[in-house]
Amino acid sequence: METIGLILYQPAEVIRKIQDQGVRRLMSLCRNGHSFYQRRFRKKGIDFSSIQTIDDLELLPLTSKSDYMEQPEDFVLKIPEAPMFERIIYNLLYTAGTTTGHPTPFYNTPHDYYLTLTISKRIAEIVGITPNDTIVNTYPLTNVPHLTFFAAFWYATVTGAKLVSTLTGTPHSDFPVTNSSEKAARMVQESEGTIIWGNPSFIRRLLIMAEEMGLRYPYVRLAAVSSEPCSLGLREDIVQRLGRLGAMRPHVNNRFGFTEISAVFVECDPEGKAGFHNPAPDNFFLEVVDEQAGKRLQDGEAGFLTITHLNRRGTVLIRYLTGDIVTLSREPCPYCGRTAERITSQPYRKSDLIKFKGTLINPKPLLTALSEVSEIKEFQVIFTKVDPIDPLSPDHLQIKIATDENEDGIREKITKIGVQSVEMRPEVLFVNQNEIYDPDKSFKSKRIIDLRNQKT
Repeated sequence: METIGLILYQPAEVIRKIQDQGVRRLMSLCRNGHSFYQRRFRKKGIDFSSIQTIDDLELLPLTSKSDYMEQPEDFVLKIPEAPMFERIIYNLLYTAGTTTGHPTPFYNTPHDYYLTLTISKRIAEIVGITPNDTIVNTYPLTNVPHLTFFAAFWYATVTGAKLVSTLTGTPHSDFPVTNSSEKAARMVQESEGTIIWGNPSFIRRLLIMAEEMGLRYPYVRLAAVSSEPCSLGLREDIVQRLGRLGAMRPHVNNRFGFTEISAVFVECDPEGKAGFHNPAPDNFFLEVVDEQAGKRLQDGEAGFLTITHLNRRGTVLIRYLTGDIVTLSREPCPYCGRTAERITSQPYRKSDLIKFKGTLINPKPLLTALSEVSEIKEFQVIFTKVDPIDPLSPDHLQIKIATDENEDGIREKITKIGVQSVEMRPEVLFVNQNEIYDPDKSFKSKRIIDLRNQKT
């Protein structure tokens, strides 16, 4: 594969110079054709020409999701004299919803699509995708175009790898093109797939089905996962199941991404210890900030991730709050030597924290511990009330479990996990796995449900 990711090995001062140039180009473009930032800068008394470097960005206010979702078209550059390559809309994806329930469009020009393909080639180089691979895309076909489904096309396109789309998803009565998850499991075997592409909970369910169906996956070497957290326990479970299906030395590559960059931050090492690499420091600048003041935090300090586009022509965002809490490192990667920044913690959101019995808790340790119990097929954590119809009733924790193992032994193990993880004794309920997660109806599993009246 041609090496196009040389910038990822450049000294910090070289990367910074390129980013400073990107900031100046960004300010010129926004001054000439960005409705939202023209209004905001005018209101704040900011001169576009005064923002010359990445350090100057700290002088600018943060852009919230609500800013973007209220008027997404105002975030699209509109410069009539720009070349057609940089001006016309080539395609669009959808990202966060609004209070009305409508998803928010993210516009791409031909310039942006070529950029996405270039970044995809860098990512493929980091992951190790080659022309000899067959990528089996298990992300579902959905009603609106999402990043996760289309990304597999980009990686196959830029590497020359084969692509098999399983077309899972909710069936449509007028357009019978989707397939069942059982069909998808068979397609991995029939295509001699080498890379399974999907969200980790669906891939795990797919592997459980494959074992039950007596299928064999001797060619699979990689599960490329994203769209939801993949704990160490879930990673190990996927690897073990692939091994039982005949895969030789398989591993998991976890990715973290979102539509607003049309890319992912990606791992370079099979065990995921290095964190998530920024594959395009010349195209978007990352900061970790204090949400209230917008102050940039030091590397290693946990804060809110923001992105600034340095080389886009469609939807353009400056200091955009993604909602994710992370830590950054700009030290060279100890595993691959790349010098661009890395996200060095598992991203999470403030909204993930839950107030339960008067205490704010992080349920992540509970979810991680449950995912490490190999005897469990599916699980779901439910925050409810002792008396569900009485809003003043005490809080109550339930954990739904799907398993083929002895229920008494599993109940004891889950109860112990609940006490150790969140210091609460759960009620353990045993149900059918499709009651928790039906892969033919849902994009991904819903691990936490809060049934309480949040106003109390």
